[in-house]
Amino acid sequence: MDFELIEDRQGPEARAIGENLTAHRTKALGFEPVSQPVCLVHRAPDGRLLAGLVAEVMLEWLYVEKFWVDESLRGQGIGTRLLTAAEEAGKARGAVGVTLNTSSFQAPAFYRRQGYTELGRIEGRPAGHQRFWFGKRFDGADPRTG
Repeated sequence: MDFELIEDRQGPEARAIGENLTAHRTKALGFEPVSQPVCLVHRAPDGRLLAGLVAEVMLEWLYVEKFWVDESLRGQGIGTRLLTAAEEAGKARGAVGVTLNTSSFQAPAFYRRQGYTELGRIEGRPAGHQRFWFGKRFDGADPRTG
């Protein structure tokens, strides 16, 4: 069996894979999953981007894909307010909780302070660092057990 390596993640093959996966999910669940985007930004008076978060609500969970605060604003509560706003947007879209991942050189301690539970981690991503998966249910239950 031969496989073709295609380095375009947005090309027609990637779209077809996504469409087939959606069809499989729809058949398995009995309904078509809907992705509800969430994108929040904080700008300087001159319009410059200072912080932002990109996420989606799908299958009753908010998944934070990207979360960034300009280095000059870190430690001032901007990240906490931004994450809280995303959680509220998730709740408004029917999410029961939120999941995300981060690295040891990023912000695992921040997420723990926000009430997130570590769901798992891997070593060596990259070498000398760890990758963490976190979750939080909005009802306060353990996200690992519901």
